[in-house]
Amino acid sequence: MAFTCQQCGECCSSMGEIIELIEEFEPFSFRIRFSVTGEERIVSVDPEKRELFRFQDIRSQRPMACPFLRETDSKKCVCSVHTSRPDLCRQYACYRILVLDTQERKIGKVAAASRYFSSTNDKLRTLWNREIAGVAIPDETCWEEHVEQVLCPAGYRVVR
Repeated sequence: MAFTCQQCGECCSSMGEIIELIEEFEPFSFRIRFSVTGEERIVSVDPEKRELFRFQDIRSQRPMACPFLRETDSKKCVCSVHTSRPDLCRQYACYRILVLDTQERKIGKVAAASRYFSSTNDKLRTLWNREIAGVAIPDETCWEEHVEQVLCPAGYRVVR
């Protein structure tokens, strides 16, 4: 099953190290550079996101965020240049599964197109290693269902 974006902004929260604003050459049109490759590109703020872009900057809360990431009034994160976003952003694969605790905090994740699990929560990691890591289920949908069947009764919420 494909991952459904939760608009949490995690994917873009460290892109400020990679995407550098060089100049605004027209209102809402920018020349950017990728720090890793030196490649330059033009992006434009989506018309329906211009007010959000102009009056809000998420980097006070997430200092390393992409300069185009914004947070809506409903606390959802959006890309203000989504229509013209760079190929690097278009190809980015987010997480396949997010694991949330009872307070809805993200405490674990499975990387996209893999079964690689990461978490800093010892209790969750122990459960994962004991009940999920070694299980041989070839079908991906069945494997995701198994993850839910193990984690949900233990008090976690699985988002996929």
